[in-house]
Amino acid sequence: MLNQAKEIETEIAEMPGRQMSVLVLDDSEVDRKRVLRMCKDAGLNFIATEAETLDGMRAALDGQQFDLVLIDYLLVGEDGLDAVEMLASDPDQTAVSIMIAGEGRLDVAVEAMRRGCSDYLLKSEMSVAALQKSVATALERRIISFALKEERERRQKLEHAIRHYANSCSAEMRTILAGTLRRVRKLRSQKVTEDHAIQLGDLEASIDRLWDALPDFGAQATDALSEPVAPREIEHRVLPSE
Repeated sequence: MLNQAKEIETEIAEMPGRQMSVLVLDDSEVDRKRVLRMCKDAGLNFIATEAETLDGMRAALDGQQFDLVLIDYLLVGEDGLDAVEMLASDPDQTAVSIMIAGEGRLDVAVEAMRRGCSDYLLKSEMSVAALQKSVATALERRIISFALKEERERRQKLEHAIRHYANSCSAEMRTILAGTLRRVRKLRSQKVTEDHAIQLGDLEASIDRLWDALPDFGAQATDALSEPVAPREIEHRVLPSE
């Protein structure tokens, strides 16, 4: 999966008409420029947008869609975790986010991940290689998220189709069985041999059993769909990579 994420990152970077849209939130212009310079050194093909406050980030999110958002935790009078939550709750944004936290702030990293951040970096470990790895990890998680979303949507469509089939089948089968039952009873009311009467009686009993089984058919189809699909195990990194 990590290789797939790296392939997608390279694919985006190499597309001549498609650049990554990167947003950097940091109240320090020096730090913003440093992060963007590292993005360039990491080989990312991108267009940058800068924001120094949550309001500035909100305005940027309202104006365009982003592929990558780099968020500094320590903002003057504000909290980078709120920025993570803002991004995660925006239905129009599918950007991956990376939290940049100070040394010893593992609690911040864990909370950022809990609120929807894709990955994090410690400032003391900021390097081109670390940034490349973090972006790849964030993209990997977005791939997994999209795959799970597509699986849920596919399952919902399948559930609808099977329920519709079960309901329409039940209705059609009832019509067929009712018609057959009427014909069988009509035949039994006529003069027939004892052997034929026994066979018609057995046929009527079989029709009755089929009729009673139709509600179970719909219920069993629903029960089968309600069985959970075991997702692949996804390893979430909660400690800085060495």
